[in-house]
Amino acid sequence: MKKILIVDDSPMVLNIIETALSLEDYDVVRASNADEALKKIEESKFDFGIFDVNMPGKTGIELVPLILNHPNGKSMKIVILTTESSAEIRKKGEDAGASAWMVKPFKNAEMVELLKQLGE
Repeated sequence: MKKILIVDDSPMVLNIIETALSLEDYDVVRASNADEALKKIEESKFDFGIFDVNMPGKTGIELVPLILNHPNGKSMKIVILTTESSAEIRKKGEDAGASAWMVKPFKNAEMVELLKQLGE
C-alpha cells in the first residue's frame, strides 16, 4: 500500500482528498500546515506528498525542498495542489522539486490517475 502525506490548511480539502485516496487503497496521513508535515516526515517514510501552496507559515512550495532533503522524504513524488495556475508559481514549484501540479477544483479520478502515473 502506497503512503501519502497530504498537507492543506483546509479541513474540507483534507477530507475530500483523504476519502478519495483511501477508497483507492492509499494509506493517507494528514497535516494541516508545513510544521506538522515536517513532524510527520520525522516519524515515517511516504511515497507521495500532496501539498497546498497557500498555508499559514511556510507555503507548500517552501515545504517541498525541506521534505525532499530529509532522509524519509528523498524518494517522495510531490504534487502541488492549488488554486494558483500562473507560470511563475508553477516554475517555483518545479524549481523546488515538485513532480507535478494540480489545480483546484480537481476531479478525484484525475488525482488518482496522476498518482498512478507518478508511481510508475
